[in-house]
Amino acid sequence: MNDAELYHKSNNLQKRDAFECLQEYERRIKWKKDALIIDIGCGDGSVTAAMMKQFLPGYRKVVGCDISAKMVQYASKKFNSENINFMVLDIEGDIPQSLRCEFNHAFSFYTLHWIKQQEIAFKNIYDLLQDGGNCFLIFLGHMPLFDVFRILARSNRWSYWLKDVDRFVSPYHDCQDPEKEIRRMMCKVGFRNVDVQYKPKSFVYDSLEAVKKAVKAVNPFQIPEELHEELLEDYISIVRDMELIDKVNNNESSVAVRTNYNLIIAYGEK
Repeated sequence: MNDAELYHKSNNLQKRDAFECLQEYERRIKWKKDALIIDIGCGDGSVTAAMMKQFLPGYRKVVGCDISAKMVQYASKKFNSENINFMVLDIEGDIPQSLRCEFNHAFSFYTLHWIKQQEIAFKNIYDLLQDGGNCFLIFLGHMPLFDVFRILARSNRWSYWLKDVDRFVSPYHDCQDPEKEIRRMMCKVGFRNVDVQYKPKSFVYDSLEAVKKAVKAVNPFQIPEELHEELLEDYISIVRDMELIDKVNNNESSVAVRTNYNLIIAYGEK
């Protein structure tokens, strides 16, 4: 997940969901004029910059943060401005004192499902906010990607490279009632007016190559570059076995790959 250029070109699903959810929740968020905003897990920075341009042209400052130094470097080079800057930050780690109680709005798109210590992350998000501030978070619940990773991890070919597979599966992938669990945790941390929704979503990739690029862009495993194509071929083979590949107009060379998944949308106020 350190190839920022590839992620920039292949994160269409993530961008679509971020903007659809922002449009749906725009009134609930109640944007503040002259706001201070933090985007947690900003990745390549493209959503951070576009979000501000479309939804909040009157903001004062935006900080995009990510655990990946390479992502932050890319975002800084491409989107840094007088009002937008980027920094390395681990939302599971210690939050700098200078950032505590600093922001009116905290956002996170497609990041929190990578985090195992959920309560620590949510407590840190709470601590980043000023009194009266709010957070808006979207992340994955159940997602076929995680099932495919687990199947690959059980194979002789990939068991060594994917031995820590469950470290990279969403904590809510197998959860029976993620809404209840997340709501309970957010209230325990201190959030009020908490709203959590678990929404079925679908995305269609128009080629196998598009699927490969999207998977490679978020692949969390440390695999030698020369093995990536072989891994992706095996990934596609499993997707085919799961009957997720449709021929377009019965054309063998033209396919559509369905991805049905569940998205968690969480809102809370401090």
